[in-house]
Order: sequence, then C-alpha cells, then structure tokens
Amino acid sequence: MEQKAMEDDLIRLFRKMIKIDFSAYLQGISREEFYMMGTIEEYFEREKDAEGMNVSAIAKALDVSSPAVSRMLRGMEQKGYIMKQVSSQNRRNTLVRLTGKGVHAYERARKELDRLLLKVMDYMGQRDMEEFIRLWNKLAGGFIEEYRLCKATIHTKGDGHNERQI
Repeated sequence: MEQKAMEDDLIRLFRKMIKIDFSAYLQGISREEFYMMGTIEEYFEREKDAEGMNVSAIAKALDVSSPAVSRMLRGMEQKGYIMKQVSSQNRRNTLVRLTGKGVHAYERARKELDRLLLKVMDYMGQRDMEEFIRLWNKLAGGFIEEYRLCKATIHTKGDGHNERQI
C-alpha cells in the first residue's frame, strides 16, 4: 500500500473511532464521569484504608487540569455520586470518594460496557484482539513521542499567518 493511501486510511479510521459513542452504554453517566469514577474506584482498590483521593491525584491520573477536575467533581457531587472532605492531615487538600450511589452507578455502567466489549472481542477473536491492542499501543506511542518532541506550540509569524506545530 502506498504511503498516501495508508495516511488516508488512518485518517478515515480515526474518524470512525471518534464516531463511536460509548455513552449509550454508560447508563446515564457521562464518559468523563465514568473515567473519573473508575479512577477513584481503582485508587481505593489499591489504598483500602485511604481517607479519600486527592483532587490533584485525580487530575494527574486522568491527565487533565485540577480546575477541570474540580468543575467535574462539583457536578458529580450535586448528582450524589461523590463526597468531598477536607484532609485530616493537610487542611489544604480536598479528598474525594464515591458514595454508595456513585459506586452503584459506576458498577452498572461498567457491567454494561463490559458486555459490549465482550461482544466486540468475540467478533474480533482472541488473536486479532491481542494483535490489535499491541499495534494500537505502538501507534499511540508513536503519536505520543512525536507530540512530546514537538511540544504542541503555536507560533504567529510576522506575516500574519499562524503556524502550528503538533
């Protein structure tokens, strides 16, 4: 296959993957809420005696800003999915944990998503899924490395044209 044809196929594949909307399987929670709930749930599986998960640790795990996490947590708190408390060890830290309602919502969504993924994996077959995951990780690694090297900067040239590096 020619270089240009591969590039075009890759762009078409990305568009197809972006169009896949998992939210229909998440039982009324958003994708972002699902990821955040999963992050908090995994934390407590590792740290069973923890008081709560620090907001900055959530931000780091999800690779988003702390203010974005705080906004998201406010909405989740209003829905009754999480509870926040001030750390007993450092009053400047806000700690988060899922409520019973949050655990139930996450587990229900996770079960439905697992059901979908099992169907897709069955469709693909064990060997193809393993190969796909290996290759997708390699592709993602290439993009991440290129992004790291270029630092995603935007420059404005003196002639008024914008130049964007990614």
